[in-house]
Amino acid sequence: MRKAVPPIITALALASTVATAQPIPGQGFNRVDVVKLLNLDQERGQKVEAILENAHERMRAARAQIGRPTDDTTRATLHAAMKAIRDETDQQLAAVLTPQELETLMANLPGPRKVRAAE
Repeated sequence: MRKAVPPIITALALASTVATAQPIPGQGFNRVDVVKLLNLDQERGQKVEAILENAHERMRAARAQIGRPTDDTTRATLHAAMKAIRDETDQQLAAVLTPQELETLMANLPGPRKVRAAE
């Protein structure tokens, strides 16, 4: 007759599974505190945060709608959608921020914007 697995072993196995599922710092969506970074007042800070959050949501929706890029056509479609969202976001940010603030923000955002900020 087999003995039942002791509850402590079950708990340890579950805890190790949960621990390995935690995100690794520096991966995924890295949030930048734009208010602190740019020393913005509350109103402008909220506008910038709303613009960035909206862009993030639109990118997430585009990825969900287009799906995983498994071929050149899907990859090009996803790339074009992301570029359009980034370009529109840049225009919205330019309406709220000064050119220097925008440059500082672009240099500190994760992802493709770092490449564009250097151009």
